[in-house]
Amino acid sequence: MKDLRGYFYVLGAAIFWGGSATAAKFLLNANVDTINIVQARVTFTALLLFPFLLIFRRKELRVSPRDVWKFLLLGIAGVAGSNFMYYFTIKESTVATGILIQYTAPLLVMLYAAWSGEEKPTTTKILAATISLTGCFLAVGAYNAQVFKISSLGLTTGLLSSICFAFLSLYTRSLLKQFPFWTVTFYAIVGASVFWLVVRPPWMLFTRESAPYPLLPLFLLAIVSILIPHSLYFSGLRLVLPSRAIITSTLEPVVAISTAALFLGEYLSSIQVFGAVLVIAAVMILQIRREPDHLLNSISRNHHGNH
Repeated sequence: MKDLRGYFYVLGAAIFWGGSATAAKFLLNANVDTINIVQARVTFTALLLFPFLLIFRRKELRVSPRDVWKFLLLGIAGVAGSNFMYYFTIKESTVATGILIQYTAPLLVMLYAAWSGEEKPTTTKILAATISLTGCFLAVGAYNAQVFKISSLGLTTGLLSSICFAFLSLYTRSLLKQFPFWTVTFYAIVGASVFWLVVRPPWMLFTRESAPYPLLPLFLLAIVSILIPHSLYFSGLRLVLPSRAIITSTLEPVVAISTAALFLGEYLSSIQVFGAVLVIAAVMILQIRREPDHLLNSISRNHHGNH
């Protein structure tokens, strides 16, 4: 039942990520700068988590100076990297193209897991990955040639977004074997915040040339797009292997196009609906064959050993 609970965590993360994409589009339509949105999400999340951990989980704020680089790497290359590359790809092409390229990440995770010997590339996983990617392709309307109008720079950042997302899944699970859940979650977000503070210091957000900066909507967006889904996804990675978690997360574009249709009036074709059904089917296929208990319990043993 542990891995089943892990799937629900990952599905919850995908739902919040997908829904927040539509919420972010409202801000983009209001001419709020893309980098402002991305930066505010992680910064507000870090500011929200710190007092909570200080009061209720103070021990989990303590990390050795020699381990700081690990969290910075996860925050910069994983959290900030996947977000920045994804949004830049969208800017250079379309949302559909950005999502589709980023969600080739399950293939990268499966290849790495097979190469490292951590997971076996079972028929179930390969079938689920193939069906989920096909579903994503159809759900985002990638059968339309217009979707693939993209510059070479956009293609490069799209591929990098996929690599960063795969790295986020793999490296997070690795760190969860060494550190408590809240330690990994908080310092990964802090690492992303530090990156954005270097790229764009706070005083640049309030210059005369900058777009309006609606703090309350950005604060709420931080909760639904970073705080809740990242906590859920990291929780899922404690109970589900990275390849299965990232295949399950392909539900995100399905939620994104569904909420866009519901709240933004964006039309869904029957082919897109069929693609969404395929993604859901892929998640169900993953339940056919579960992982051995010793693989699923590896993090739980290490987690308890940290307390």
